[in-house]
Amino acid sequence: MKEWNKPKIKFYKFFFKGKEKPVIMEAYSKDEADNMLNQLNEKTRVIDMAKLEDVKIEVPLKGVSKRKRFGENYVWIGIDYTLDGWILESEFNKK
Repeated sequence: MKEWNKPKIKFYKFFFKGKEKPVIMEAYSKDEADNMLNQLNEKTRVIDMAKLEDVKIEVPLKGVSKRKRFGENYVWIGIDYTLDGWILESEFNKK
């Protein structure tokens, strides 16, 4: 399969009225992200879906997009290199 035909992971950022930070879902499609958000809401009951104001979609950039997980900094390198596309920033900087 050609690189441009592969499904691309995207960051779906759901912005809610009165909340400073968005809820971010990593998914291949808007439907998948919506389902993930609904499942999160069913489990936690802390999201007021009526207050959803905006959704922004971003494509992660290799070596640029970052996130914090379990107190560690990660860098996006793509799913061709790791199972979930993320690598510890300290490991990334060694290369």
